[in-house]
Formats: sequence, C-alpha cells, structure tokens
Amino acid sequence: MLISAAGGLAVSGYILALILTPTESPLEVLSQLLTKGFPVTFPFLVLFSSLLFLSTLLASMVGVLYFLVLPEMKTYYAPGNGTGRENTAMVLKTLKPDEITIVNVLDAHAGAYLQKYITKEAGLSRLKTHRLVAALSERGIVQVEKYGNTNQVRLAKWFHDGMHQP
Repeated sequence: MLISAAGGLAVSGYILALILTPTESPLEVLSQLLTKGFPVTFPFLVLFSSLLFLSTLLASMVGVLYFLVLPEMKTYYAPGNGTGRENTAMVLKTLKPDEITIVNVLDAHAGAYLQKYITKEAGLSRLKTHRLVAALSERGIVQVEKYGNTNQVRLAKWFHDGMHQP
C-alpha cells in the first residue's frame, strides 16, 4: 500500500514537473529531479506532493483500521468454530440492550415476527426498530423479508438454534 502511495507521489511529481517546464525534455526533467531534487522555481510542488502523499497514507490507514477493528459478526459462525450455543452467547454479549429486546421478542415468537408487532412489544419507535433490525440484519443475526407494508423479521438459523441448544 505504501509502495503504491509512493509511486503515485512520484508520478504526480513527474507530471507536474513536465507541465511546469514544457521547454525541457522529459528525460532532462527526470534526471534533474533525481540528481538535484525539485528546482527552487516551484516550491509549491513539494507541498502539493507532500499533501497528496499524506492524504493517501491517511486514507490507507483508515481503510486498514476499519477492516481490522470492525469485523462482522458473520465470521463467528464458521464450521469448527465452537458450538452454536457458544457462538450465540458470544454474539449476545456484543448486543445493545434494545437489540437484545428485539432478539427476545423474536425468540418468544419462534424466531420470526412482523416488524410492526416487534415495535409494539419492544416498546420502541418505528424508526428505532427499523434501525436496530437493519443493524442486526447487517451483522447476519436476523433476516428481513418484505411482507406487505411491513417486514417479516426472522432470527438467523444458526442464532436461533444456538439459543435452544442444551
């Protein structure tokens, strides 16, 4: 990643040098950049190139941190990765209280229920229920199907089975 950022920095610097000195050949400009560095006539090029490099580096670091720090819950249920009950217990520990409420409402209704009834039983607003169900769906804990003007929300099979294993 850093190599590609440095390569992008070098190419952008070379292109800008060619644009700013059209009277010289590209090879002369390249040799001048390699031997003497950037000419004094365009010091803003160094600033621009540095900003380009730093922004590329920052974007790369943010991307790496996002994928390292925020793993998806779906990876918890892999074959040979503990029992279903252990997986479900591990995921339950990561849920917020309102998410646990929704999971409990679904469990009380055999793992599937209409979203409008979940809203009433959980005592949440329609918007909050929608957001929580979307978050649970994104993590693979529930599945959502359109059902008329509402949604049918169903606990994922692995999660529901894990809740009812001895």
